Amino acid sequence: MLKDKKGQVRIIEAFLASVMLLSCLTLIPTQLTPKNSTVNLAWKADNILLSLDSNGHLATLVDNHDWVGLRDSVESVLPLTTWFNLTVYDKDMNIQNEFPISNAGAVSDTIVSFEYVCASQNSNYAIYVLQLQLSVVD
Repeated sequence: MLKDKKGQVRIIEAFLASVMLLSCLTLIPTQLTPKNSTVNLAWKADNILLSLDSNGHLATLVDNHDWVGLRDSVESVLPLTTWFNLTVYDKDMNIQNEFPISNAGAVSDTIVSFEYVCASQNSNYAIYVLQLQLSVVD
């Protein structure tokens, strides 16, 4: 008779343990960042420039002064509601792009600026600083 009740006790014990685990998970506070937060925009800018430069594509566009290709590349990875402005500097912080690399005018008062250092991969080694500014439509 006792052997039959052992299985029932184990099921009740497993059920109570799962209830305790679920209740502990509901008590953990979540840290939500607002959708348009500056942290989110800085993270997005970092990821965009890193992904474009992962295979040397970004450095090639800057070396060839292909500003239209650079604008199209950045624009293709951003949502339509995100404004951007990209400025390319050389190692002495002289502006390299002769016209703005942007998709429109600023759409919000909250603008995040992120700087990324990029090195060319051709024989005349050059260092560039790319400043990407992002903003989201309010």
